[in-house]
Amino acid sequence: MSTNLSPSATHPTSATGSGTAATASWQERNSQLLAVYVRERSIDSRNAVVRANLPLIWQAARRESQRSGHSFEDLSQVGCLGLIKAVERFDLGRGASLSSAAMPWIIGAMRQHLRDRCQPLRASRTLHELTLRAHQLQQQRLQEQMPPLNDAELPEALGCSPARWQEARGLQQALRLASLEQPQLLEESESLTLQDQLVDPASSDRYAGAIRSERRRLLWRALRRLERSQRRLLLGRVLQQRAWGELGAQFGLSAKVTQRRFAQLLELLRQQLGSDLAADLA
Repeated sequence: MSTNLSPSATHPTSATGSGTAATASWQERNSQLLAVYVRERSIDSRNAVVRANLPLIWQAARRESQRSGHSFEDLSQVGCLGLIKAVERFDLGRGASLSSAAMPWIIGAMRQHLRDRCQPLRASRTLHELTLRAHQLQQQRLQEQMPPLNDAELPEALGCSPARWQEARGLQQALRLASLEQPQLLEESESLTLQDQLVDPASSDRYAGAIRSERRRLLWRALRRLERSQRRLLLGRVLQQRAWGELGAQFGLSAKVTQRRFAQLLELLRQQLGSDLAADLA
């Protein structure tokens, strides 16, 4: 199915002024497309329904991308598959809206993709499912006011060998990663991230970590004020070290024009932040 997954398309929920009327019109159009699909059951009529409901995918993909750090575009593609399944199984006779019925399919497809392919450690799917079943079992016992099972009792309850459970338990512990940006409460209610507390052997300044954190905060605040294309240009050159020609092709510009725009952005940041901070992006 060839579908434009760009969220730049207009959708009635983002309209101003006559937003309510536009939404009602979109819902009516959606109902008409669903009726056609129920009658014809063709791929073309199904894809028409999917295209009309792409904003559901974008909404879920933004949320899951922010939560997981995974690519918005990849999650949108996976969510499209979930929406297709939801449309194919949708029953108009039940009276529910397609958006309510489709969202669990969309989010489920995205989270299965993240679970199976985006874990920091590779492991078999059965091990991941075993840890999930153990968690659900312990939660069920907690709700029933029963004591949790210990490591000796869990394998029997789950129907697996003790060795297999220990392997799954080891995976579960290994995946409990602490972010370097996680705040840590220090003395006198002072809070620094784990990264800020890493000792710089070249510096004897006890406040070096706090200074680095403040510099990052100021830089990020300045970057957020830029347009999206400007941020992509800066970060593509600074973080990814991409060539001017490669960056220019992304924006439809020549290498020389791209380099000049990069220099202009740096000058803008120097005016806002000062030469010392802007030098971190040079």
